[in-house]
Amino acid sequence: MLKHADSYNVIAIGAGPANLSLAALAAPILDISLNVLESSEKVKWHPGLLLAVAGIQTSPLKDLVTPADPTSAYSFLAYLHDKKRLYQAIVRGLASVTRSEFEDYLRWAAAKLANIQFGEHVSAVELRGEAFNIITNCRKYQTGTIVLGVGRVPSVPEWGRNAPPNEVFHGSTLLLRRRELSGKRVVVVGGGQSGAEIFLHLLSGACGPLGTLTWVTRRASIFALEDSPFVNEWFFPQHGDWFFDQSEAARKQTLERQSLASDGVNCSTLRAIYNTLYDREVHRQSYPAHVKVYVDTTAEDLRGMSPFRLDLRQRKTGTSSQHVADIVVLATGYRTEIPSFLEPIAGRLKVLNAPGGSQEIVVDKEFSARFDGPEKCRLYVQNGARLQRGIADTNLSLVPWRASQILNSIIGRVAYDCAPGTGVIEWSSVGFERAC
Repeated sequence: MLKHADSYNVIAIGAGPANLSLAALAAPILDISLNVLESSEKVKWHPGLLLAVAGIQTSPLKDLVTPADPTSAYSFLAYLHDKKRLYQAIVRGLASVTRSEFEDYLRWAAAKLANIQFGEHVSAVELRGEAFNIITNCRKYQTGTIVLGVGRVPSVPEWGRNAPPNEVFHGSTLLLRRRELSGKRVVVVGGGQSGAEIFLHLLSGACGPLGTLTWVTRRASIFALEDSPFVNEWFFPQHGDWFFDQSEAARKQTLERQSLASDGVNCSTLRAIYNTLYDREVHRQSYPAHVKVYVDTTAEDLRGMSPFRLDLRQRKTGTSSQHVADIVVLATGYRTEIPSFLEPIAGRLKVLNAPGGSQEIVVDKEFSARFDGPEKCRLYVQNGARLQRGIADTNLSLVPWRASQILNSIIGRVAYDCAPGTGVIEWSSVGFERAC
């Protein structure tokens, strides 16, 4: 039974890193009343991919708060200090933070925040006069400002959408249920970091001895993460501002060229895979493992039970071959979609079709949605504008900066300095002609 409507200045939907950052940065601001709604019973950050081999690709100093407020009590360093691990972490090196430890940090931060409501599934967002009505499984909320931070959804190729979910599944669900893979012919599709970690996890025997293990990617090789100092300036605020001002065609072209900066594989993971494959040759392991590159993977009909027949087409020559699999793990990335609970107001939102089947709500520079509704109603979008704001939008790098922008916009004053910091690359061409 729904309770009566509760009123808040701001309702944030989703308790992932984006809205946890918003809540942590909003904590010391007295003129904002913020409530975060999360459908899960606790913070979950890629729970199906918390593999022992999985590390984060971003510096942990790009946490929920540090780039916006290094003195915050919600920083990763404060977490390490609270856990009595700070000295040991300094010796080990902050470049070695695992995904499991970072998730524990997110849970620690959430536990310190009093305004996160777990177990509240949002079913609808409606307009009632000059306010939003938010309906959950527990109650109704009324607010003039919503901050959307629900994350992205797994991207599954069309040929895998009607397949049996226990045999053909997205890699993000790998650890969410017990799977019997011993003796099975397993194919991992996708050559990015997740595909690499899943392949190494299986190759290392975590799921027992397989029948065969094959890793396929449409890329020309298994490429390393682009992690040079100049490339990392793509994750600076000033690059996002420059990107926002470009044409849609230029943005798409730029994102294509930047793909390995967000979806290349850590060199340490590549070395571990290569060494493991080498050791298998030396010790003549019992089942074969293969890596196939520059291959498009398709299938005609996977609706029946395994074994499945996959069509592997060599992109260079166009030649095809069939590959038999009992299990197919899809490390095929994620896409942005408009949440179903926004359906009552979807007609008032401007939407942009983005690469990979994504749909983005069109936002302005402060991440406020283009919304044909009452002036007092504002909807902000977190980590859902990659085609508009650039490669860092769905990455951890600019989470505190974006949350700061949104908070400043909501309260109408500068609570956090969002001006660009120093950088080597000059993204703006203003003044170039005069300098010449």
